[in-house]
Amino acid sequence: MRLLAKELRISVITTKRAYEELERDGLIETITGKGSFVGKQNIAVIREEYLKETEDYLSKAIESARHADLSLKDLTDLLKILYDYE
Repeated sequence: MRLLAKELRISVITTKRAYEELERDGLIETITGKGSFVGKQNIAVIREEYLKETEDYLSKAIESARHADLSLKDLTDLLKILYDYE
């Protein structure tokens, strides 16, 4: 916490209060001696945001594929190749 306060050039007290608020709001969980971690309920929110972002990208990819006159099979084959490659 001291290092973070130093890097941000803010008071340790301010940093501690911020962590306490994040924990109170359920965004993080703090384990003494181990640190602070993203809260379990927040993981679902993050996953939902990634899902929405993926849907947006796929919608754009589908639009591009249609402009290129790609079939659904060609598009899914390409997606599988890229997914497996990454």
